[in-house]
Amino acid sequence: MNLVADTIDLADYTGHTIPWSVEAEQSVLGGLLLDNHAFDDVRLCLGARHFYNSAHQTIFEAIEALIIASKVADVVTVHARLKQAGKDNETGGLAYLNDLAQSVPSAANARRYAEIVRDRALRRDMLENIGRAQQIAQQSEAADQALDEIATLFSTMERTRSKHEPRKFLDALMDRCEHWNAMEAGEVTPGIPTQLLTMDRALGGGIKPGKVVVLAARPSIGKTSLAGQISLALAHQGHGVLILSQEMPEGELVDRAAANLADISLGAISEGKVSKEDWPRLTDAIEQARDMPLYVDDQPALTLLDIRAKARMVQKRDPLALVVVDYLQLCASASQRDNRHHQIEAISRGLKALAKELGVCVLLLSQINRASTQRDEPSLSDLKESGAIEEDADVVIFLQPKGNLPDGSQLVAAILAKNRQGKRVRVALSFRGATQRWVESTADVSSRANGPPT
Repeated sequence: MNLVADTIDLADYTGHTIPWSVEAEQSVLGGLLLDNHAFDDVRLCLGARHFYNSAHQTIFEAIEALIIASKVADVVTVHARLKQAGKDNETGGLAYLNDLAQSVPSAANARRYAEIVRDRALRRDMLENIGRAQQIAQQSEAADQALDEIATLFSTMERTRSKHEPRKFLDALMDRCEHWNAMEAGEVTPGIPTQLLTMDRALGGGIKPGKVVVLAARPSIGKTSLAGQISLALAHQGHGVLILSQEMPEGELVDRAAANLADISLGAISEGKVSKEDWPRLTDAIEQARDMPLYVDDQPALTLLDIRAKARMVQKRDPLALVVVDYLQLCASASQRDNRHHQIEAISRGLKALAKELGVCVLLLSQINRASTQRDEPSLSDLKESGAIEEDADVVIFLQPKGNLPDGSQLVAAILAKNRQGKRVRVALSFRGATQRWVESTADVSSRANGPPT
């Protein structure tokens, strides 16, 4: 019986030949029927859906079910299972199973055949997504919405294509030993310093790749200015930084950064009244900026796909270390069907995936609920609109005002309410609003109560 010729049509709706390999599919199944020990290696590479022939999918599922149940999966037992399920005829019966087992001399190359099957499946997925993209482009009311939907198709495919195999602990441990030795020798640092020393110690050395750090506070406490200073500190060290400012226009963001760099009045800069005495410092700040791989973008209502696309674009120009999203609750969702809670949840989890994918730290600014002002200090449950932020974040820092210092600056407690690889501490910071500068303070912020320092 020529099962393949009888059941497979090799032309898709576009008239192109569908990419698949009958020989590879048969060889995978034949190898597994000969030696079940090859299953684990094959399963890391593919699943039933990767087979194009529906009969081959069914046979693979039968083999998989038997092996998972710790039973032998050979020609006889697989045939019995298919017959019991009423799928004997559609899969070619005992004769076809025998043909499969005899199609390969051994299971030695089963993994290689599986890689071929998987390769063809990915190519079919690409062709299918191209067809869907054409339909979306023709049928969507808005081009922006169509672009988001099309990007989702391919970004989902990209995330699922990678083959992530378990590593032996000893191998991972030896890699870490090399990393520890390199740190001890000063060849690498445990993190990128923010130049706020106590904060850096609490963070285990500073900003780290693959992490999500949430900086949360009520409005007008200084989230944006602190994120800006951290961005400048990293960029000054030669690390790529992307600031996505959805609330503040580019001009205002640049004015604040210039005031911080030059240590001169923000009001003088924004009003065009920089004194002759301050111009040299402003000129020096401009010179510093020439070598900074710092990028700003003030497009509002960014979707997760927008953020991802912008980060990848900058990554091609300069290796990124930090992506600042200001702020989470202003992000838009490509899906208008979900409620806002689920939309924010999806964005939060997507940013966590982005941090790992690009090997960057995501500094995610967030609002906190108004109810937080009725307690001594905010808690993780105060993160606005989503409990997922609390779950996805590696570090959560709350900014809580503690009153004014004698020099007129504002005392702020940076409360590390969550710190996966470090201590939960309070760091005393002094914020000088006039120049947008943050420095560490010796004031005591150990008390949970609000109010001016005594």
